[in-house]
Amino acid sequence: MTVSAPLFPSAGTRDVVLAGGGHTHALVLAESARRPLSGATLTLISDVEHAAYSGMLPGHVAGFYTHDEMHIDLRALCARAGARFVSAAINGIDLEKRQVQRDGVAVGPRADVLSINVGSAPNFGAVEGGADWMIPAKPVPQLLAGWARLQAAARAASRLLRVLVVGGGAGGVELTLAMHAPLKGKAEFTLVHRGRELLPGHNARVRTRLAGVLQARDVEVLAERSVAKVSQKGVEFQTGEQRFADFVFWVTQPAPPAWLRDTGLALTEDGFVRVGPTLQAVGRPWIFAAGDVAGLEPRPVPKSGVFAVRMAAPLAANLRAMVAGGALRAYRPQNQFLSLIGTADGRAVASRGPWAWHSRLMWIWKNAIDRRFMRHFGGGGRGSEGFSRRLLSIESRGEQG
Repeated sequence: MTVSAPLFPSAGTRDVVLAGGGHTHALVLAESARRPLSGATLTLISDVEHAAYSGMLPGHVAGFYTHDEMHIDLRALCARAGARFVSAAINGIDLEKRQVQRDGVAVGPRADVLSINVGSAPNFGAVEGGADWMIPAKPVPQLLAGWARLQAAARAASRLLRVLVVGGGAGGVELTLAMHAPLKGKAEFTLVHRGRELLPGHNARVRTRLAGVLQARDVEVLAERSVAKVSQKGVEFQTGEQRFADFVFWVTQPAPPAWLRDTGLALTEDGFVRVGPTLQAVGRPWIFAAGDVAGLEPRPVPKSGVFAVRMAAPLAANLRAMVAGGALRAYRPQNQFLSLIGTADGRAVASRGPWAWHSRLMWIWKNAIDRRFMRHFGGGGRGSEGFSRRLLSIESRGEQG
């Protein structure tokens, strides 16, 4: 465990502890850098110093963004916010002592106010061999490590590698297309989905357009398949059908960290932290939760970065209110939201309600949104010339249909 920029609270100050370096907490810190949290000492506890921004992740895999362009430097962000940075992998909370733990040992200070934004974990369910042989989309460091192994194997292989992606939602489709672009001619891809149609929750025009893009790039789609077993040789479906695969990526609905069940916090049926409209944990008003780990009541929201980002403003306001003794603010999730799904060819599909549009303009829009987001943390604004060169390079080898 390491601690940077130690700040010692004076009499009367409160310790506000941010457990986890997710998007919501990064925005809270950025807001604190602009407007310091008076009367409190901020501490961020995170197992990573550089947090990946999920909006740029597929673009990074496809070759549009460098590692630095799509990562938030949490230690530097804490320094600007006057916060302590504690490097530790969180796997417990002692509610009585009000302390975050790692392997039963307290890390960071006793929390007067605690906020949890630790993200989610891969949900392998009852899939035999899943934890041993599949590469999960979350946590992102595991995905990037698996992607690096696949790239190295593709460079060394004397044959086409077989890559299987499990999960036919927007995340699975976008990651498949992103990996396909730099590995064209070196790997063949299969996308597996348990439902009848890809991209549930999106309109028919979006589904049709992206199905056409997958077909144009020779990505095989296997619908109505559920994986029962994974091994070094590939996967076996519940029907008994088997498929050989060199690499298997898992891009399904995430699960909460298993250690939450031992904390004594009120959890949803599927194990996420139950929170009310103010993002306070049920029965624990000094604890907040945001992002994937939060189970919002009475209206659950999708586990998406869009919602994690929108939670930041009410969370920051409520942390200030807890310190100052003011009124708390409710988080009101949007009914509809815009999805911009990159197709790894310098274009993106825009999806909102019944509306769909696939074009280069949509990718330019997405890139502008993502870079504007990163500028909150002192990034995203640099390297535009390099980005343009990569965009032109990728467009020259991508499909234009």
